[in-house]
Amino acid sequence: MANLETSGSPRDNPLLGISHMMVGVLAFSIMDALAKWLVDDFSVWQILVFRGVIALFILVPLGVWRNGYSVLHTARPGALIMRGSIGIGAMFLFFMSLRDLKLADATALGFSGAIFLTAFSVPFLREHVGIRRWAAVLVGFIGVLVIVRPGSSAFQPAALLTLGAAILYALMMIMTRKLAQTESSVTMVIYHSFVAAIIGLIAAPFFWTDPGWIDIGFLVAAAIVGLTAQFFTTLAFRIAPVAVLAPFDYTALLMATVIGFVIWEEVPGNSVWAGATLLIGSGLYILYREVKLRRAQAN
Repeated sequence: MANLETSGSPRDNPLLGISHMMVGVLAFSIMDALAKWLVDDFSVWQILVFRGVIALFILVPLGVWRNGYSVLHTARPGALIMRGSIGIGAMFLFFMSLRDLKLADATALGFSGAIFLTAFSVPFLREHVGIRRWAAVLVGFIGVLVIVRPGSSAFQPAALLTLGAAILYALMMIMTRKLAQTESSVTMVIYHSFVAAIIGLIAAPFFWTDPGWIDIGFLVAAAIVGLTAQFFTTLAFRIAPVAVLAPFDYTALLMATVIGFVIWEEVPGNSVWAGATLLIGSGLYILYREVKLRRAQAN
């Protein structure tokens, strides 16, 4: 796991932020696959209980060992709890949608969060997004439409759950960038896990299904992978602008396609590959523009 930072202000390091984002996206893709497997037999609340409690058991001792009890202190508990609640809401809606949607379809619809993310970063964070980056993000969204296609199975009522999850995810990432001015990455993840544990413990008893040992293994694995994903994406948004990182969420589509094929024998059609080409192209163009602009500023 990356160093548990406690410094307050975020640093602008787009390349490092992108690398952390890619690790986080891979971990999220694995967690989503585990969740899709689990929601057939267990409630989403039950998954959230394991997610939150196990994360706290791992992260709190590690954080205190590395950084002392200051990692548990914050001057903005309300904002951190709100961020955690928004994040858990996004996770709940997305996991619910996995009951009816294919993994790749749900992932593709979730990419609409990048559009909200870029739009929200302008009024809330006052970040500058040039016309070329706006165009690249819109090209990525066209790629999503190419993959999903109006009238396909993705346009079920469950697709609205994924859209709601995307909006909440964008809001959580906006709060991450703002809170990073005073809070460490590990503190934010601890509070996020605390909210998941509390909400899950309240709701799960009403929907509880006794798990077997193999099921417990999957639930624990989902929690650990989810913690890894949360930490690396949180760290990524601390050190790089939202508009730079947003397109790299798109790589999760390729990961979801591979996982879906291996586990559920879901074979992607030509539209998936055509859309994926647009999505990856837009992400690479964002990286190219960022590197070019920074080199020009350094000269």
